[in-house]
Amino acid sequence: MHLFREYGNVGMGSGNSTTGCGLQGLSLPPTPEQSGFALTECSRGDLSDMDTVFVCLLQLIFMTVVVSSQNENEILKHTPTTITKSEIDNAVSNLSETKQDLTTSPSPTTPPHSTAAISCPGNQVRGEDGNCSCPEGFTLKKTGECHDVDECDGTWDGSGMEPDPCGSHANCTNTPGSYLCHCFRGFLKGPGGCQDIDECALAAITGLQACGGGATCKNTLGSFSCACPEGYVLALNGKACVDVDECSFEERCRREFGNVCVNTEGSYRCDCVAGFKEDSSACIGGYCPDYKVCTDADECSEIPGVCAGEGVCQNTLGSYKCVCQRGYRGNGTHCEDVNECLSGDHGCDVNARCGNVIGSYFCQCHQGYVGDGHSCFDVDECTLHNGGCEHICTNQLGSYSCSCNDGHILTENLHNCTDVDECAQINVCDQTCTNTLGSFSCSCHKGYQIHIDRHSCVDIDECELENAGCSHECKNSPGGYTCHCPTPLLLGRDNSTCVNVSSCALRNGGCDHFCSTGPEGHVQCRCKAGWELESNGRTCRDVDECALYGGGCEQVCVNLPGGFNCSCREGYQQRTDQSNKCQPTCGPPCLNSGVCVAPDTCECPAGYPGPGCSAMCSPPCANGGTCMRWNMCLCPEGWTGQGCHTAVCSLPCANGGRCVSPDVCQCPSDYTGPQCLTPMCTPPCKNGGRCVDINKCSCTGGWQGSRCQIEPVRCLKACQNGGVCAGVNRCRCPAGYIGMFCENALMTPCVPPCKHGGTCSPHNTCSCPTGTSGGRCEKLLCPVVTMVVSTARGVRKPTRESYVDRCGPLGVQLCTKYRINQARVYLQAYKVGYKIQCPQKGGQA
Repeated sequence: MHLFREYGNVGMGSGNSTTGCGLQGLSLPPTPEQSGFALTECSRGDLSDMDTVFVCLLQLIFMTVVVSSQNENEILKHTPTTITKSEIDNAVSNLSETKQDLTTSPSPTTPPHSTAAISCPGNQVRGEDGNCSCPEGFTLKKTGECHDVDECDGTWDGSGMEPDPCGSHANCTNTPGSYLCHCFRGFLKGPGGCQDIDECALAAITGLQACGGGATCKNTLGSFSCACPEGYVLALNGKACVDVDECSFEERCRREFGNVCVNTEGSYRCDCVAGFKEDSSACIGGYCPDYKVCTDADECSEIPGVCAGEGVCQNTLGSYKCVCQRGYRGNGTHCEDVNECLSGDHGCDVNARCGNVIGSYFCQCHQGYVGDGHSCFDVDECTLHNGGCEHICTNQLGSYSCSCNDGHILTENLHNCTDVDECAQINVCDQTCTNTLGSFSCSCHKGYQIHIDRHSCVDIDECELENAGCSHECKNSPGGYTCHCPTPLLLGRDNSTCVNVSSCALRNGGCDHFCSTGPEGHVQCRCKAGWELESNGRTCRDVDECALYGGGCEQVCVNLPGGFNCSCREGYQQRTDQSNKCQPTCGPPCLNSGVCVAPDTCECPAGYPGPGCSAMCSPPCANGGTCMRWNMCLCPEGWTGQGCHTAVCSLPCANGGRCVSPDVCQCPSDYTGPQCLTPMCTPPCKNGGRCVDINKCSCTGGWQGSRCQIEPVRCLKACQNGGVCAGVNRCRCPAGYIGMFCENALMTPCVPPCKHGGTCSPHNTCSCPTGTSGGRCEKLLCPVVTMVVSTARGVRKPTRESYVDRCGPLGVQLCTKYRINQARVYLQAYKVGYKIQCPQKGGQA
């Protein structure tokens, strides 16, 4: 905003008259207090001090500028009492006589009309000399009239004035008899016309601020401008300076060399990003580039022990990370053994066994394979003694199998063979099976012969060979035959020859049932009841009683050999008193004196409308009730009401409780107990407190609070090591102590923790038990157990002793030391040589 735009455009001569610096009559703005200036010192006329005089003059100039700005620098042509440079100089040189009137009088605008007795022609006026003429600013026309001179036209030269009376920095406005000069904004009327105002100098003298925020002011013709130093730009108001963020719009720093741009006030700087450091070798011959060359900082070498514990430091670009050694896993600070065998992160062959050890693993080929465990090859066991098989050995991957010749099977040891009893199996032979070593044979019964398949038996037709010896008719049968005779002959005792019948002694006289001899010696045949004799007089035929008269059955008659049986249709059953009669059946059976009148149809007495004349109750009887006649329920003890739905409590439920089952009350939320007589406290009373009313606890033992939750401060034993009693037998311990009475010194847990039963000791150290070692007891020490096999010490007699290594990768390892005496045994010393014989780690001797 322009420095002087606070004031409006007001013409000269308007406003209030104020004195200042000993000069009176200067026209000032209506409210000078708003301009920020005070003229109290100047108005008193105390001008004895030269500094005060200059200050007052500057204030006068400033107020004149303000007035000129308010009036848009309007200046009348004829102003006889305007402030001139000579007057100001005179005021300075005559400090004691500075109280002059500087009032401005209005300029004449129109020529006055004369009222004298002798009037001038037209609008001329009579001068002091008595002559008529046009007033100043007017010119006489041929008509005798005075016409206004347009001084701003630039063509009038009657008075010798310049064509442009206001100059190049003002606007000229013609008025009747005169003209007005309006200085452009940023200019002030002076002795030589409108002169430029140095706003920057005026702001410096008056203490005002033309440009703010670090900007510098530069005066220009009619105005001024603000400029900012390098690294700043003008704000939107054009006056203040704001910092330029060089890092936001231009790549100042070389990021490819690990730089990062950091903005500063008025400038910027290049820093190395975190994890990088400046490379001093980038300077060559004393010349260094305007950017930094940053290289990765190796934290692993610069910060020893950055990865504590079992971790290993691994440098990364711009940082580092802690990792566990191969065979371990964890976050790099705490590492534990990785079971490569479970995770599958191992290189064992598919035909090998993986065994985990601390920090590593081992591979061992399965039985039947050879190799180092990482590569295993099959062993052909059949090449050596046929694999121990009695008959056939077949090699397989990693193993072998024994099989037997036909007719044999393997025994339980899967190597030997034994004969198979094929005859014990089902359907091997049609008739007779005979087992043999490694096989079997089939044979047939009499009357059969073996088939070509050696398993089946085929019937022999004996009648085809000489009629099988029958005298008359031969009939073949499976495995045999039968001789038949024509009537009245019978087959003789030889079962081949037919003879005449003379008595019942031979084959019952040929009768089917009964044989008897008549008076004449003839054989007579009779049949059993229900049978009748056929026309041949010998054979008996069944009589179908059902076809003759229905057997006397009411519903169904079933004929049987020699008799019959009565049965009933579906929905009926035989009567017990008359087996030939049927009665209907009802399911369910008719109860309560009901009568079954048709299949599944009961005729019931009144009050039993249910199926099978059962009672029906609506609603159904609940809680074990029994439905009785006429829709009545017989309720068990503890229930009553329609349908046995109402429970009965022998003691009433109090406090709004409800009886929900026999002698069981459902209590409201504030009561409990069999009769809802016991009040409840929610939450419950603690520390032995007793609930005596709803949510009211009675505390014991010094406990306080609504739920007896406030602990009393009472320690039966004094707190140790500076501890303070804070509750019931509870001490608040100082740093470094723990325990109920602060009796134990605090041991900081070891990180990482001790292994294999080790205990944590001060200073993050582990006390390892016997058989372990290492910073965290992670190493196992293998004890050697020595066993003396022989104690003989004869001369030149060997002594053998053994020891067992329990920590071998394949389990127990047994080694044997042979000690051989090389010389005679003396009293105190003898020479002994040793020979150690141990199996290899692969298990080979």
